Amino acid sequence: MPNLAGPEEFPAVINALGDKLRNSGFVAKADRLHYLVHEFVATTSNELYGELSVTLRAIQREGSDLSPEIAAEVRRLIRSIDRICRWR
Repeated sequence: MPNLAGPEEFPAVINALGDKLRNSGFVAKADRLHYLVHEFVATTSNELYGELSVTLRAIQREGSDLSPEIAAEVRRLIRSIDRICRWR
C-alpha cells in the first residue's frame, strides 16, 4: 500500500496533482484544486477536506480520460482524506 499524504503534506500534494491535471489539459479541474488550497476560506479543516473530497471524487467520476498515473493519485488522495477525517 502506498504512503498516504498527511495533513502537513496536503498543499504540496494537491499542487502536484493540479500541475499534472493542467499539463494533461484538465485546466478547470486544476483551477478548482488551486482555489481550494490557496483561496478558499474554510472555517474548519474538516470543511476544507470535505470540499477537497467532493472535488476529487468528481474528478474521479468524470475522469475516464485521465492517465493511469493521475487516476491512481486521485484515488490515493481520496483514501488519505478519508483516513485523516476518520481520526477527527
